[in-house]
Amino acid sequence: MENYLVWGACALYVINTIIGLKIFARTEELNKLEASLMKYAMEHFLTKETYNLNHQFLQEQITNIHRDISDVKDLLIKVITREN
Repeated sequence: MENYLVWGACALYVINTIIGLKIFARTEELNKLEASLMKYAMEHFLTKETYNLNHQFLQEQITNIHRDISDVKDLLIKVITREN
């Protein structure tokens, strides 16, 4: 009988400590955390489709810049060769 009193007191202490430290999350706390994580993700990350579209647009711009530079180079070569 005395063992039950000692172990019961220890069990109550452990349970109170766990509750006091908030080791286990409650449903409403998890819902708040999920909402804040979703908000953070929406603000700081983008979808794969958006990334692919932006990447494709950037590649097209780089290709156009390369063509423009080649055109300017060809024009400069023509101007230089005409002067000589």
